[in-house]
Order: sequence, then structure tokens, then C-alpha cells
Amino acid sequence: MGELCTKCLNDVARKASRIGRVTAVVTTLLVTGYVLITLRSVTPAWQAAARIVGATAVVVWYLLTYRIVKRIALEWLK
Repeated sequence: MGELCTKCLNDVARKASRIGRVTAVVTTLLVTGYVLITLRSVTPAWQAAARIVGATAVVVWYLLTYRIVKRIALEWLK
């Protein structure tokens, strides 16, 4: 009692996933732009390491943002 039916729960999960994905993509593009601008000031000796760290940070940012926003959207849409 008081719970959503299976179909409604799937609809809510789908909407939350879409919200999480869109938010993660938009914020990841912003973070990517920031990282690219910041990498210009790195000395040439450290460029390779800085690119690896920057790329890793962007991927981790996307994954964490997606999971966090999806979870918040699930709770909010229920």
C-alpha cells in the first residue's frame, strides 16, 4: 500500500535516468571546457600527465554527477 505500481516505477526510473544523463552531459561539457582552458597554463614537461589527470577527472565527474542527479530525481519524482 502506498507504493507505485511496477509500470509507474519504471516510468519514474526512466525519467530520472534521462534527467541525470542530461544534467551530467551539460555539466561535463562545462568541466571539460574549464579543464581545456586550464591545461594551457601547464608547462610542456607536464602536459602528458596533466592531460591524463584532466581526462580522468572529466570521466569521474560524469559518472558521479549522473549517479547523484539520478538518485535525487528518483526521490523527487516518487
